[in-house]
Amino acid sequence: MHAHRSPQGSTTPMGRTAAFLAIGAALLLLGGWLNVRPSLRQRAVVAEGEEATVLFPELADASKAASLEIVSFDDETATLKPFKVVRSEGVWVLPSHENYPADARDQLAAAATELIDRPVLDVVTDSPGEHETYGVIEPDPEKVQVGMTGVGELVEIRDASGNKLARLIIGKEDKRPSNAGGAGGRKLHFVRRAGQDRVYRVELDTSKFTTTFDDWIEKDLLKLSPWDVRRVMIDDSSCSFGVDEASGRPMISLARRSRAELAYDDKDATWSLVKLEGFDDKNKAKEEKLAAGEQLASDKLNDLRNALGDLKIIDVARKPAGLSADLKAEESFADNREAVTSLAQLGFFAIQKGDIVSSNGETVIGMKDGVEYLLRFGNGTTVAADSKADEPPEDGGKAATGRYLFVSARFNEGLVEKPVLEPVPDLPEGADANEGAAKADETKSDEPKANEKKSDGATTEGDGAAGELQKAEEAEAKAQAALEERRRVEGENRRRQERYDEQVKAAQKRVRDLNGRFADWYYVVSDKEYERIHLGRDAMIEKKAEEPEKK
Repeated sequence: MHAHRSPQGSTTPMGRTAAFLAIGAALLLLGGWLNVRPSLRQRAVVAEGEEATVLFPELADASKAASLEIVSFDDETATLKPFKVVRSEGVWVLPSHENYPADARDQLAAAATELIDRPVLDVVTDSPGEHETYGVIEPDPEKVQVGMTGVGELVEIRDASGNKLARLIIGKEDKRPSNAGGAGGRKLHFVRRAGQDRVYRVELDTSKFTTTFDDWIEKDLLKLSPWDVRRVMIDDSSCSFGVDEASGRPMISLARRSRAELAYDDKDATWSLVKLEGFDDKNKAKEEKLAAGEQLASDKLNDLRNALGDLKIIDVARKPAGLSADLKAEESFADNREAVTSLAQLGFFAIQKGDIVSSNGETVIGMKDGVEYLLRFGNGTTVAADSKADEPPEDGGKAATGRYLFVSARFNEGLVEKPVLEPVPDLPEGADANEGAAKADETKSDEPKANEKKSDGATTEGDGAAGELQKAEEAEAKAQAALEERRRVEGENRRRQERYDEQVKAAQKRVRDLNGRFADWYYVVSDKEYERIHLGRDAMIEKKAEEPEKK
């Protein structure tokens, strides 16, 4: 007979079943905990011999990248936000911004390079059911819904023939420290190749896949140097537009506050007031002077000058057709009701002679080369803010406030320093230099005859000929010196005039090039930029600091 075991060491079937149930419950709890903490999981589910070493082994040459599309998902509105940059007919453009020109070659190459030989650190899961957990659900317009979570960002790179070089869904960031060191701004992310279930953990610098507008455009809008600014005119006014109900004709209501002209001396780095006008309630101008205790706010004016050299735009809109090469309204433009309405909706209105007035004033910038920029400010607007932007809206919302900007350039001859021409000296009285030289030669030809007479004893006549010869030589030398001085002055004047003419010609060409660049677009600047470059009277003038009393 076997000895009977005590209850503490029972091996009966009922005891074994209870033990198995307890272990199973513990495993279920542990598995659930791991599922809700994906960033702490250490899982490798790749079968031996199947493990990938890089994300896209087929992507090897960044120069083959011809387009980049990034699709993100707005959880609150369940809308997709596509962004695309593509090379079209040899020019980079942004289809999401009405094909605005992009400065994309280096940026796109950087995005493609970020995925070339991008190593896989480990494999997280092969289960589609866990895609939401890791934030790698594909932003598919047919599948996303309001309230859906776990939707990732799709990055797609194609070559010039439209072949897909890479399609990656970037999911949540893994907050764990990276063994790879996080070089180059890279952080751990869960990702998967679009069309595949497997989720990887990799290090990525997601800033290379930016959808921020100004990351993809030529940032130097005006292409000017602040140090070359010589004149600034600020027209602080407002204008509203309406339609007369009886006649149907457009009506303009203008309210002017101040108009200031200022000059900048780059040698002394000082500002001076050229002219200041105030306006009454009937828009009648009255010239004003600075009061005894007032001075120009140099810091504000210097900030204006610097802002022009780095004028940032946050959006663009395409202009209607009908604007000439110098960005004035053509005669037929007024008959195009749709174009006129489009212009007025943004705060601009075409008046007689093709001029355009704006709803929120103007700033005119004169450069030393004769190029003059006319910045007209239109109505306010809002622009959807990028969640990745370095400077989100101050109110914490999802839109930035800005103002439409109409830019044009023109040539102002008065800004170019005129050449100082020397007066051309007159020649000596009488014959010109050539005649004087001829006369001297004639006198020399008579010299042998004079010598013959001298040998016969006619010394008086010989001495007279010698005197005439000396006078002729002196006249010739004087005429020659005068002629050389005249030629020098004429040559120097010609060179100065040619330099001036070349400056004028270069400035006129620059105006044409700039207007060609500005022709198709309204720009949008933030309210902050607008306040920097369009100063009212109170902003450009300040009180002088009080001098300490002498003891």
